[in-house]
Amino acid sequence: DKLPSFSITTTDGSKITLPDDLETDFGIVLFTAELVTFLPRLLDGYEQRLADFKALSTSIFAATVDSLEKTKEVAEPLSFPIGWGVTRELGDQLGSFWDDTRDFIQPTEFVFTKSGRVLSSTYSSSPIGRTDPAEALVLLNFITNMKKK
Repeated sequence: DKLPSFSITTTDGSKITLPDDLETDFGIVLFTAELVTFLPRLLDGYEQRLADFKALSTSIFAATVDSLEKTKEVAEPLSFPIGWGVTRELGDQLGSFWDDTRDFIQPTEFVFTKSGRVLSSTYSSSPIGRTDPAEALVLLNFITNMKKK
């Protein structure tokens, strides 16, 4: 499958359109409801392994429904782009589960190529079921090694 083109606005005010603006061979994008509540530990895991991802020509992105102010709290120690203000329209475009009661996107995550081909997708209707950073590295190492053969 191909990842649909979409844009996120990051905490520094820039707009990133994926997969179009991807400058590396691979990308990982993580969407979630509330960064402050659910995601700091997972994002920290990606940050800790960022050199390994860069060595595999992989860029990391995350985005949330949170406000700019709340998103900045979590994004400050991270060196990859964090988007904010994710809408229901984007969630629908991505095929995400949407919590109507609390009005937010449920976990939706993709590993994709520069051309937008989806290598892995993870959808969840709760905070359980995430793309673990160590497992993402295993997948990317496998794919990279297969290309060498």
